Amino acid sequence: MVKMRFHHYKAIYWVLPKGLLSEAYVPVVVHDDCKGCVVCERTSEWFMEFARLARDLIGVNLRDCLHWGHLFDNPQPLIVPTSNLQQVNDEVIKKLREAYYAIPEKRRPHLKKIWPHDRHLSQTERFEDRLKIVEWMVDLWKDGQYIGWPS
Repeated sequence: MVKMRFHHYKAIYWVLPKGLLSEAYVPVVVHDDCKGCVVCERTSEWFMEFARLARDLIGVNLRDCLHWGHLFDNPQPLIVPTSNLQQVNDEVIKKLREAYYAIPEKRRPHLKKIWPHDRHLSQTERFEDRLKIVEWMVDLWKDGQYIGWPS
């Protein structure tokens, strides 16, 4: 089973390689030369689990903040970083953290998707680990970058 990883891009745009008579657009991706960070070094499984937790805690939909389609699909408007920041920003991160810690520790939602390096982490440490990744995504959006599937 192939596991997908996110990647962030400086910019993405589409061109018609054979002019106006082209049948399909081709994506042109401007990479940011990331050598590996908390966003792109892990698979997308953690994100779906954390997105459900965030929705349950404060009603925010993290999944709508990413481009899920393959870049070779005919272009549809990509979810732009500025619109993501209207939905998920530093204030939302703060609310998410507050909502999590407002629940008594024994009743907090469990994060089950783990990696070898975090098997020893408590549920609270796993929550903070995932929240740190979402904070990094917010920082990337502030810089105008896109997050989606590799091209």
